[in-house]
Amino acid sequence: MTWIAYFAYYFLLLRFLVSLSNLFTRQWLAPSAACRYTNASRQSLVSVLVPARNEENNICNLLDDLSLQNYKNLEILVYDDLSEDDTGSQVKNCIKKDNRIKLIEGKNLPAKWLGKNHACHQLALNARGDYLVFVDADVRMKPGMIMNGLAHLERYNLDLLSVFPVQKMHTFAEKITVPVMNWILTGLLPLILTRKSSRHSLSAANGQFMLFRAETYHKHKFHAIHRNSFVEDIGIVRTMKKKRLPVHTVLSNGDISCRMYNSCKDAITGFSRSVTEYFGGHLSIAILFAAVTTLGFIPVFLVLPSFYQFTFGAMLILHRTVISALSRQPVLQNLFLAPLQQLSFIAMIISAIRHKLNYELNWKGRNVYHTDIQTRSIIKT
Repeated sequence: MTWIAYFAYYFLLLRFLVSLSNLFTRQWLAPSAACRYTNASRQSLVSVLVPARNEENNICNLLDDLSLQNYKNLEILVYDDLSEDDTGSQVKNCIKKDNRIKLIEGKNLPAKWLGKNHACHQLALNARGDYLVFVDADVRMKPGMIMNGLAHLERYNLDLLSVFPVQKMHTFAEKITVPVMNWILTGLLPLILTRKSSRHSLSAANGQFMLFRAETYHKHKFHAIHRNSFVEDIGIVRTMKKKRLPVHTVLSNGDISCRMYNSCKDAITGFSRSVTEYFGGHLSIAILFAAVTTLGFIPVFLVLPSFYQFTFGAMLILHRTVISALSRQPVLQNLFLAPLQQLSFIAMIISAIRHKLNYELNWKGRNVYHTDIQTRSIIKT
């Protein structure tokens, strides 16, 4: 048991140091005024591309935010992905207020395409901009978001910038589930290495905001490459790194935010689709991580000297504190709810196992899993 205790101790130390590296290297999207490079040309057309399915409650909030952006040379394309609600009508109402908005009616989903990936691909085919910004319909943006993203892209001469929005949490269910993803991400990956390192294993992205140079995107057609991937955002970054294309993934300082889920069930179901990709797609590693982070304190406090016990407890608190600060989330709230967040993480792993075994997961009125008998591949319908 002693070696297990030391492993749990030093694994926590490693994760704590990773989170500190993200804090000290300031892995947030900075205001463009704070950047030396702010001249993403005002003459360049930026295409903002919004895949939308059953988003009647969110889409107009986003479109209003886009209409108020400081960067004015925009075209805003919304792909209504065969919504079963009033999404299309809501977009048409917004078009009356801003003629830069255009609605693209969705097509039937082709074989071996996932819904969102196909929507993004169709949007790109219709885009005329020098830059392409893919955003989810449920995000909110402050007026400087597009400008700040362009400034960061130009400052580091990137082909892709992805940003993790600040997550808005109102209900108790959200508070014990949503912080889990940032706890994993910022404790396992120094985000500066998404830009500094060419290793494709050091990849992260968030499909809620992905800003591409259009020339690069059109050349490679990234969503077509990853047409049947559940986590196309991470897959795209890995592909770009393999092709030696410069990318960077950062956290939001508040310019972009999102309320992803409003129930515990939706959060666990939603995160279970992608949770294993934080561990390279290996379910076994995710299970091991869950076991060590949940139960590792037991051998530490049973067999290790008091110095290790004290510093282990201190690191647990400081690690959550740093990650909360990085994620712009309430520190005391996350400390108090940490045990329940850990249980939620376990529930996500169990849900991922169940869906993988049953090949069935309903999301926004679609069965996410479909078994192709001939190829034995899993595709999203």
